[in-house]
Amino acid sequence: MRDRSWNFSLLLLLPLLVAVPAWGDSGKEIFEKECAGCHTIGGGDSGGPDLKGIAGKRPAEWLERIILEPDKLTADKDPVQLALVKKYGGEMPNLGVSRKDARKIVAYLQSLSPAAPAATPAPATPAAKTPAGAAPGTVSSGEPETKSVETTVTPELVALGRSLFTGSKPFANGGAPCSACHGFGYSGITGGTLAVDLSKRIEAVGEQGLRGMLKSLNFPIMRNIYASRPLTEEETTALVAFSRDAVARKASAACDYYPATGLAVFACLIAGLTLYKRRIR
Repeated sequence: MRDRSWNFSLLLLLPLLVAVPAWGDSGKEIFEKECAGCHTIGGGDSGGPDLKGIAGKRPAEWLERIILEPDKLTADKDPVQLALVKKYGGEMPNLGVSRKDARKIVAYLQSLSPAAPAATPAPATPAAKTPAGAAPGTVSSGEPETKSVETTVTPELVALGRSLFTGSKPFANGGAPCSACHGFGYSGITGGTLAVDLSKRIEAVGEQGLRGMLKSLNFPIMRNIYASRPLTEEETTALVAFSRDAVARKASAACDYYPATGLAVFACLIAGLTLYKRRIR
């Protein structure tokens, strides 16, 4: 009887054990949580490219790799990745997504469009033509190039952007200040902790990516706050200028720090050697 009871209990648990994998996040849920901040599917480019039909253009292995290790893809000089970095002002940040979740995201993208064939060695082709007016050695990617115009950073724009970020100057349409949710460590702004510090995020996506984030409102919290209170073009430009200035100041401070540190260490070594020589005399 005891054996039969045990077997009966096992039969009851078996459906639960089989259902466990379904409890994990689906590819769509992971995409919305990890990717939708910079990418849309059919909504146009924002912080990154629109991914509509991407599974029909790129092999699954490539898509999985750009999710898992975009930095290594750049280091390997993958031509598609280099073109994306140039167009959007920086490589996609490494989000720390697991391989299992990356495959779920790829499967979700494939469910929305036919999958691309696996990558195979391409046959030799004639050398690509250099576009008229381009420097020798420049190769056309075959895709239209998007020209991006950089914001001219001025002290007035930086001051306005900082005021808008901290809330000392309200947004024209009444949206909450950025610091309500975000900090900006590079400028010494602690801000709220509801969302990530924007310092490294902005450094990774560049100006075009930042503009896309401010306009596309793909993050659910941003959408709720700013959908009916959009930023003006002047406010967006001021925030971009403030961010670029902060990143530039941080880089400049790092360059100034290391030589000064090296000189200080060298001076300490000289002083130590001088004292040592005096002691042994």
